[in-house]
Amino acid sequence: MELREINTFLVAAEKMNFSKAAKQLGYTQAAVTIQIKQLEKDLGVLLFDRIGKSVYLTDSGEKFLTYAQKILFYTEEAKAGLKNEKLYSGVIRIGTSESILSTSFSRIIKEFHHIHPNMHICIKTGTRDFIFNLMIHNELDLAYSIDQNIIDHEWIGKIIQKDKVYFVASTKNYLTQKKEVSIEEILEQELIMTECNSGYSYELSQQLAQNGLYFHPYLEIGNTDLIRSFIVENRGISYLPLFIIEKEIKNGTIAPIRIPKFEVSVYRQLFWHKNKYITKPINDFLELIKNIKS
Repeated sequence: MELREINTFLVAAEKMNFSKAAKQLGYTQAAVTIQIKQLEKDLGVLLFDRIGKSVYLTDSGEKFLTYAQKILFYTEEAKAGLKNEKLYSGVIRIGTSESILSTSFSRIIKEFHHIHPNMHICIKTGTRDFIFNLMIHNELDLAYSIDQNIIDHEWIGKIIQKDKVYFVASTKNYLTQKKEVSIEEILEQELIMTECNSGYSYELSQQLAQNGLYFHPYLEIGNTDLIRSFIVENRGISYLPLFIIEKEIKNGTIAPIRIPKFEVSVYRQLFWHKNKYITKPINDFLELIKNIKS
């Protein structure tokens, strides 16, 4: 059993297609097939079911996948322990939302670049559906979302933080001075919202719809920096997770509006495909996100 064969197995498990695996690895399809068969012979089990042009992991293949990922991870870690970690190069591809990007991401990128200066970081932003579609097509390594708790057997997910979401306004706005404000009164105001199909805006629309209520923002935009500036200037109210407006709440320019019996929470979560091989740089990025939360 050779590391080359294990690496070929991991790529084939990720692609679920020997032809695509061969293309990524720079091998012929026949070479991939030979390596997989040799690995199966060494292990004494069948790793893939071959049905037509498609391949699927067997139960033994699923079990070996975990071991294979660990073998390559610790191999890379051993090499890094003997060499300068700055020698890592390549691309790490991250998908996230504008909401998250506008907060702690600059610190995460700065720290990651310090650890791996030769790595190229590619970040794409968009809605949950857009990001997960890129993940499905292996165009991203990781997704960092803010949404309801997502559980899917295709993905490995880790909750980083639970956040409350509030309707907020400038402290100059009379609504922040009231002891209680009804949701109906909120919906009559000039609303500034993130895109309607973004995580927490979508959940809000679903919750309101259950009571026959709907919101109609005068401005819909993904850039939460711009939303915050509009709110501070008292040019409308918005609906945002606490971590996005925490600084403004502390300095007294923005305040949450008190709405009785109306509380929503969302989760910052990291996702990657269950068959994704986690390299040392990707693992380092994961750890930075876990340690730098806001």
